[in-house]
Amino acid sequence: MQDEKIIRDEAKQFYNKHVKIDIFAEETIKQFHKLKSRLYDFYSDEFKSIFLDEIQNCIKTELIEHRETQHNGQIDSDCTYEKNAEKLLFYIRQEIGILPIVVHQNFKTNPAQVREKIFVSYSHKDKEFLIDIQRHFKPFLKQIDYWDDTKIQPSQKWKEEIRKAINETKVAILLVSTDFLGSDFIATDELPPLLEAAERNGAAILIVILKPCLFEEFSELNQFQAMNPPTRPLIKMDDTEKEELLVNLVRQTKRILNNQ
Repeated sequence: MQDEKIIRDEAKQFYNKHVKIDIFAEETIKQFHKLKSRLYDFYSDEFKSIFLDEIQNCIKTELIEHRETQHNGQIDSDCTYEKNAEKLLFYIRQEIGILPIVVHQNFKTNPAQVREKIFVSYSHKDKEFLIDIQRHFKPFLKQIDYWDDTKIQPSQKWKEEIRKAINETKVAILLVSTDFLGSDFIATDELPPLLEAAERNGAAILIVILKPCLFEEFSELNQFQAMNPPTRPLIKMDDTEKEELLVNLVRQTKRILNNQ
């Protein structure tokens, strides 16, 4: 995705010119306002999110290097550099929180295992939400290998088909609700192999919160970044907000499939 590369390169240039050299020189809030002023040059929330994501990456990298060279790799809460860096990261996180999510894979792909499929895990009680997911992926079905359990034919052994799909999954989309969290089949047959695939083989987990639920109580799931916060489930969104979230879901899925 050439556009994303352009935005990230510009973010690095801005960081080197206006953030990195000024981290001691001016108040952090002034740096942040300078950063926000720069964002007005971008016309979409997606580009703003990518720009801030790259600035955040630069700050984190510099912070790690600072700790290695100045504090033997340890955190020093009295260090002015660290205080300013952490404060700036806090401001950026607040701003990113109102923009489309930029998803990252947490683990490297195992080259010995080819994974190219999108797998959607959901409770059948939430099937009306699945229909919306299918609608957003439909224009790209010639480019991507999309799978949910409606693909299973009557003559096929459904458990075997699900296992086969999971074994080929690169992006797992979890449609989370109370019914999802309470499903015995999802908890025993779908989640464990999907989470293992994320840990060992570079599969990505994308989570969409459908309805109010205690998502934060499930540590094996809340370690992954949700596309929307639990306080803003899909069911509470108006049509425009919901469509924007699902468009970003497809966009981030394609980024991962293309190794962006």
